[in-house]
Amino acid sequence: MALQLLCRLDGSDPEALVKALMDDSEDQAHAGLSRLQLWTDADQAGRVWILFDVSDRAKAEGWLQRAVVDTHGRRAGVTASDAHFLRTA
Repeated sequence: MALQLLCRLDGSDPEALVKALMDDSEDQAHAGLSRLQLWTDADQAGRVWILFDVSDRAKAEGWLQRAVVDTHGRRAGVTASDAHFLRTA
């Protein structure tokens, strides 16, 4: 079964958040993540959702820890986030 990672990121500047996620593509790839889809929330201004395909969960978990401090924190101004590993049913 395929493993995916669904992340919800809240911030004050969704454009900066999307840019930071795009600029982080190389680190995402090194962490075994392939971006499948990126959405801005239709009802919550400043909320972004991103779905990744995961080839290595341990590396993906490491990326999440780094991204909270680096990509999400400094560059994108994320104020809250949530992440879930999911299996295709």
